[in-house]
Amino acid sequence: MNIAPFEGVPGQQLERLAHIEFLVYFTGKVTRKDIMSRFGVSSAAATRDLSTYIDSAPDNIVYDPRQKHYVATNKFQCLLPLSAEKCLSTLTSGFGDVMDGLEDFRCAYHIVLEEPELDITATFSRAISLARPVEVEYVSTSSGFSTRVICPHSLMNNGLRWHVRAYDRKREKFSDFVLNRVVSTKLLYKDVFKKNEVLDKDIDWVEEVELVIQPHPRLPKNSQWAVEKEFGMEDGLLIKKVRKAQAGYLLNSWNVDSTVGAELKGRHVFLHLKNAEALEKMKIDSLFLAPSLD
Repeated sequence: MNIAPFEGVPGQQLERLAHIEFLVYFTGKVTRKDIMSRFGVSSAAATRDLSTYIDSAPDNIVYDPRQKHYVATNKFQCLLPLSAEKCLSTLTSGFGDVMDGLEDFRCAYHIVLEEPELDITATFSRAISLARPVEVEYVSTSSGFSTRVICPHSLMNNGLRWHVRAYDRKREKFSDFVLNRVVSTKLLYKDVFKKNEVLDKDIDWVEEVELVIQPHPRLPKNSQWAVEKEFGMEDGLLIKKVRKAQAGYLLNSWNVDSTVGAELKGRHVFLHLKNAEALEKMKIDSLFLAPSLD
């Protein structure tokens, strides 16, 4: 991929050119109306955008008078550094950064247990931006319902649900709080974070660890090759560097056998944590989530 062909193009127009490339790349076609409806520009402006794109990529698209739109050619090559994550999100949820898309075209789908409430999510986001604590009513699996004050610094998705990472004044430690277990929130505008409650003091968040993942040793060779291909392994290994606080979540969501001797059984277990013994010695809090015999 190369952004040089559009060097010097203003940012807003570059967004429109990226939209043209996305549509051609993933749907095989684009029209002036697509640009006009997405960005609210005139027909003349949409025509100029298409001309600018064609000037830089004359082999990528051609006009089909029968269908009355531009179509991808067999020589199409992506010019802009499109984000795979954002492209898949668009194919799933439609165009737009914050509003739910209304486009007809959908070809990707994701499964979620439940989306978090926007009011609660926005409260935590404001708290992070303003560096202010939040009083929460929370339902924990261990202690049940409680009210506590937490100092959030990050929101994260573990693949199944959303969490907020925060310092918990009640337990005097950094912890993860599931957004969908939060009953209510109150932003404490007049309060501030103390020195020990900020992100830099969250050691498990700041420090990283390497997860050395391999195809499960009990798998037949053909299955191991398939797993290696699926996870982009090199020499039979996937080395994933993650925050210590996220290690257990990743191992859980990928269902990685985290026993030292690769002891887990079942047709659903395809991966094994090769350096499980080394991680056990690190005493990482989140590792209790990793698949094991416990």
